Amino acid sequence: MKRVLRVSVSFLLVIALVGLFSHGVFVVCGADEASSSVGEADVAVRRAFNATLDAERAGANVSGLILRLNEAGGILAEAEMALGNGNSSEAFSKAVQCVGIAQSVKSEADVLKASALDGARTVFWTFLTFSVAGIVVFVVVLMLVWRWFKRGYVGKMLSMKPEVTTGEA
Repeated sequence: MKRVLRVSVSFLLVIALVGLFSHGVFVVCGADEASSSVGEADVAVRRAFNATLDAERAGANVSGLILRLNEAGGILAEAEMALGNGNSSEAFSKAVQCVGIAQSVKSEADVLKASALDGARTVFWTFLTFSVAGIVVFVVVLMLVWRWFKRGYVGKMLSMKPEVTTGEA
């Protein structure tokens, strides 16, 4: 009996030491925690999708974000399948991974949207400046041409002699 007790204690000690010195993380979570983390991941993917859509509407190139968003959606599907199969720890770890990807996609989409809006604002002001300058130049040239023609016309009118006719009545 002593031998069995000694072997059991040694086995438990070895398991504890392996757990302490292993580099992996062991996550034990309940079904409620896994379910809420999968729901959190779903919300994060939706927010990332909306942010990516807003960035695309602003004119940003979001092709790389779409690929990463697709990856997050695949991981979310795996987490939901694991949760449906009753594997809470895998569902939790997949949901955490999905949230990380979705948050990084959302932050990059926000940066791309701001950059695209700044670029569009710069282009708008450039076009507006050149348009106003073009209008001013056009009006000035039009006034100069008008004065030149007016001066020539008035000169011709002043150099003309009136024609006198007699006896017509």
